[in-house]
Amino acid sequence: MDSGAWAAVNGALRTEMRLDVLANNLANVNTNGYKEGDITFDSFMTKPGPEQFPMPNDSFLGLRGPGDIPFPFSNPATNALSITYPAAPSTVTKVNQGALQATGNPLDVAIEGDGFFAVNTPQGQRYTRDGSFNVNSFGELVNKDGFQVMGDNGAPLVVGSDPITISKDGTISNKDGTMGRLQRVGLPEEALKRVGQNLYEVPQDQVTNLTEAQGGFHQGYLEASNANVVRGMTQMIDANRAFESYMKAIQSLDGLDSQANQIGRLG
Repeated sequence: MDSGAWAAVNGALRTEMRLDVLANNLANVNTNGYKEGDITFDSFMTKPGPEQFPMPNDSFLGLRGPGDIPFPFSNPATNALSITYPAAPSTVTKVNQGALQATGNPLDVAIEGDGFFAVNTPQGQRYTRDGSFNVNSFGELVNKDGFQVMGDNGAPLVVGSDPITISKDGTISNKDGTMGRLQRVGLPEEALKRVGQNLYEVPQDQVTNLTEAQGGFHQGYLEASNANVVRGMTQMIDANRAFESYMKAIQSLDGLDSQANQIGRLG
């Protein structure tokens, strides 16, 4: 296959990855506390050399470069050129604030400003911006999936029965007095890893407690998704057009290869 076609194939694959991320954003525009994702793009320049240019009897399909980029070269003499390929090294999470929406439910809590709630899962501690909580049969504060919400003392919060009051600093009280305080943790944006159920995983040594951060907790509110429908649809249209352009380039180059093969047979 022509090296130009391989470049187009890689471009199409990277665009398909971006379409998947954009589609996930649009699917979560109504998910509480959802943070939209995006892909970081980069480029990789190949360099002539025996490790990247196999001999004619070798299979170049087995060779891979950074980002699993195939090198479509037959040998140095026929195609000893540097080629730039698109790369998508990582997916990033945009943690900008979503709108706070009043619900009137005293067990709904939104964070204004930086930080995440911590919840206890079978896989370990995970983090979320979704403050849609309930109280289980043990009097523990839990999220919608039944995972215990953690207090600032590192233990699950036992809040007892109604009425429950949550102050701006996260202190939880009921008719019997103070029951604990919500934990609010800071997580580096570049370390966030989505693990499903609107939760994130971060190495423990990168988690910090935010005890004096600006903003605070708002009882009776939920944070809306920060994904924007209009922006997302516009990005989807642009990505679709780019994908179609790559596919047309592949078809055109494939047609040229077919014509060249036909001429070769006539000769």
